[in-house]
Formats: sequence, structure tokens, C-alpha cells
Amino acid sequence: METSILSKIDHSVLKSTITEEKVLEAAEDTKKFNFATLCVFPKHIKIAREILPESKVSTVIGFPLSAIPLELKLKEVEYSLENGAGELDVVVDISAVKEGNWMRVEEELKKIRELAEGKIIKLIFECCYLSEEEKLALCRLAVENNWDFLKTSTGYGVHGATYEDVKLLVDCSEGKAKVKAAGGIRTYEAAKRFIDLGAERIGTSAGKEIAYEVLHSG
Repeated sequence: METSILSKIDHSVLKSTITEEKVLEAAEDTKKFNFATLCVFPKHIKIAREILPESKVSTVIGFPLSAIPLELKLKEVEYSLENGAGELDVVVDISAVKEGNWMRVEEELKKIRELAEGKIIKLIFECCYLSEEEKLALCRLAVENNWDFLKTSTGYGVHGATYEDVKLLVDCSEGKAKVKAAGGIRTYEAAKRFIDLGAERIGTSAGKEIAYEVLHSG
């Protein structure tokens, strides 16, 4: 098994029951296994930063429903950056996408990109709720507005990452944005399949389990 896959994992601790102690444990695991980042709620950024540098801490914005106005999303972005997050995973305004209100979607993408200049930002599509046409249109907007990653899912939708969605986003982005597969990925085999399809980052709460699977495979 390839140990290099561990450096492509965003190890996520995004359950409502997560304690500060668990965040610290996950931060130690992120350091030990050299995961790409530890993905935490905004309130846990400072806790994670006790152990990890900024580049190793990611957080979520408008998560998981994106049911807040843009003004509050921007406040979340400001708070997260001020507290030391190096990467932001932002849930798209799903209702605006479903309404076909692309002006509102683009306004959000532009303002967040401007506010998070120099940081890595990932747009969470929540693909399970979008048509193929909506995914393609959103992909084009994200690329045009210089977002770094297109992410499949929050892990809170009706299903997580699918092979079809990852391939669609990889093909649509044409190398101008990277793809993150997230939601339901709990084994090395599943993670590797998504990497082989072109995903460059894996979001999972099972990072430690995958690491043990990789390191103790032989």
C-alpha cells in the first residue's frame, strides 16, 4: 500500500459531539501520520493550532447546510482566518444553485475568494442534491473565480462522494482546480480509487484507521 496517500487526507473531526480533548488527539494523529490537514469546526481552530501549524489546519464555512446569509459567511471566514486556519472548506449556497440564481452564487464566490486571498479555499458542492448541469455550471464558476478545490460533499447529505461525481469534476475543471472527494470514504481501497480517478485530496473522519491499514498492511 502507498503511504503517500496519507499526505492527501484531510482528517475531519466534524461531529457535534467532538470535545476539545478529541480535537487535540486528532491533531496529534495529523502530525504523526502527516495528513494534509486536520479539518475542524471554527471554534476548534485555536485548539488545533496548539499542536499544528496554520498550513495543517482547515475549517468549514456555512457548514453543513449553507443556510446563512453571505454576510455571516464572510464573518465566519474572517473569524477562521484570524484564529489561524490555513484552508477553508466552504459550502456553496445550495438553494441559490437550485433556484438558478447564478449571480448570487458568483457574488459569494468572488467575495470569499477576495477575503481569503492567499489561502487555500475549497468549494463544497453537495453533489447529491445537484443535477449534472448544475454541477458543471458551478464547476465553471469556481474555476473562473480561482477557487483551489472542488469538493464533492459535506458528509451530511443523502450520500457522499461517488466515482461519477469525482470524474465529472476532474474532467470539467481541466486541471485549473483540484478535486477533493469526501463523504463515506473509510478505507484505503476507497481512498485510492478516488485518487486514481484524479482526486488530489480525501476528506474523511477515518484518517487514523486508513493510516493503520496502510502502515500495518504487510
